[in-house]
This record gives sequence, C-alpha cells and structure tokens, in this order.
Amino acid sequence: MSERRDGYAAAAGASAGEAGRGPAGVNRHASSPAAVRGAMAAMTALLAITVAWWVLALWPVAGVPPAWLERARQVCFNAGPSGLPDASGWMLLVGQPIGMLAVLMVVAGDAVREGLRRARGKPAGRIALAAAAGVVVAGTALAGVRVAGAPGDAEWLEAVRAEVPATYPRLDRRLPAIELVDQRGEAFTWERIAGRPALLTFGFGHCETVCPMTVMNARRVQDRLRGEGREMALVVITLDPWRDTPSRLPALARQFHLGGDGPRAKAEEGGEGAGSFLLSGTVDEVNAALDALRVARERVPNTGDIVHPALVYLLDAEGTVVYAASGHADLIEELARRM
Repeated sequence: MSERRDGYAAAAGASAGEAGRGPAGVNRHASSPAAVRGAMAAMTALLAITVAWWVLALWPVAGVPPAWLERARQVCFNAGPSGLPDASGWMLLVGQPIGMLAVLMVVAGDAVREGLRRARGKPAGRIALAAAAGVVVAGTALAGVRVAGAPGDAEWLEAVRAEVPATYPRLDRRLPAIELVDQRGEAFTWERIAGRPALLTFGFGHCETVCPMTVMNARRVQDRLRGEGREMALVVITLDPWRDTPSRLPALARQFHLGGDGPRAKAEEGGEGAGSFLLSGTVDEVNAALDALRVARERVPNTGDIVHPALVYLLDAEGTVVYAASGHADLIEELARRM
C-alpha cells in the first residue's frame, strides 16, 4: 500500500509539473521572445532617460547658464544659484529611476529576468551589460566629483558678477511717454515711480516659458534689494493687449504674483506685489508704448502667441533706461547694483 501511494504521489507530481508545460516540455509561463525584447528595450530606455535626467541636473556650465537651462533646473530640481539641486531635487533624481525600475519589474519582471539571463549567456550581451554597468559607475563618480567641486551659492554669485565686464554697455536713453492702465484700474505714467530705480520687463498671460521666468527673476531681484533697504519698482507691460485687456489684469497680476486689485497702497506700501505694476491698454496704446521702448516682438497669427526675447530694462531714479539685460536674475542684480 505504501508503494502504491508513493506511485500515486509521483504520478500526481508529474502531472502537476506537466500542467505548467506545453508541447515538448516547454514552460507555458516562460516569457515570449517579443516580451523579452520589449523588456530589454524598456531597460535601455530607462537607462538613457536616467542619464539624460542626471546630465540635465548636473552638467557643469561656465559662467551664467542659458535661461532655458536655469529654468529647467529650477522647475525640475529646485536648483539654487550654484546650479545644484536642493534636498527635494536630489530625492527626485534618485527616486524617479528607482520608481521607474520598480514599475517595470512589477509589469514585466519575468521578461526582464529572462532577458538578463539570455544576455549573460552571449558575448554581445555580456558586453552590453558591462557597458551599462560602466555608464552607471562612471555617472555616479562624475556626479560625486561635480557635487564635491561645486562652489557654494555665495561663491558662485561672486564668480558670475566678476564675469560681467566693467564695460557692459550702457544705453542711457530717456524713457518715452506712455499712458497705460495698471492692475488696479488706475492710469499709469512714469511719474508713479519717479524718484526710485525700477525694473521694466515684458510678458503676456498665455506665455508658459520665457515670461513667467523673466518676471519671477525680476521679482527676485526686487525682493533681494528690498531686503537690504533699497526700494526698486517693478513694471511689467503686456505684449498681448488683444487678450491681456485691462479688465483681465487683476487675475494676471495674481498669476505673476504682482498683487491683484485693491487700493494703490496695497502695492506701494507692502504685501505681495509691493511696488509692482502690470500694465495694459488698448491694442494701439500698448503697441505704441512697446515700439517707443524698442521691444522686438512678433505675433503668431494662428496661435496669438508672442515671440519675444527675455528682456529687462534697468531704469534709474531720474527716468533713464540705463541697461538692458537678459532675464537672468544674477545679471539683473549685478547691473542694478551698478546704477
């Protein structure tokens, strides 16, 4: 009886083992060649995306970085003036690849493991795996060198300022007369900011790239100088009077953190948007002001968007356009301190 039971158990075990196999003993649960190829392609893409992600965050740039790069690092990694991510940026840099790998393993773990097993069994596969490992090791080492050799924010700012030459060109142009309307519905002329220096820049509400960053950097300089007891007004003129009408300015001012509606004292004596003015008017009035200020721009007919440079004028207390700068905060600040 014991031998018969053992025979039944063996037969049952054999049947259970064969149930997981198809014809000729092929494992039904094995990943198909297409699934393995897809998993390996996903692994390759994950590695490429990770490398690109880390290059975007950490690639060293001499002097003032391009505006698009500074904007990307600030938005994606909360980078400081030195260009390095803050704590949340590092968590994103490290956590995103790990999270993507975890998702891939949940979705196609068997195919990934099968693909790695097959790769290890072929010379070309072993070379590819060694190359991938080398990229990871080299990238980690280069990132460590970049972080170890990076200057502190204060040191970096000093280096940037040293690269702004003493011969940086001055414009010394008188401001043309304008008559527009601010976000509080009040008429605006240059007399509103007479007796104090100012930053003058340009943007429009539907802009999702240059305008928000340029206005933000101008506000940052305004806040830095105010913290030192130096008041500087900020004036933003819309480039899109067709859509940024005077009635829409309060909402747009809140979008740009320039203060919304309310009495003039709210903007001129404290609170968010202190000393800031967002201007619009009729299409003809705004375009006449922009032309007088020599602001290059072009309206795209099919979208209504405005193609324009990241431009900031620095005005002295006497109403003179002293400098023109790009939208980089540290360049604006250095030129503001020279006035």
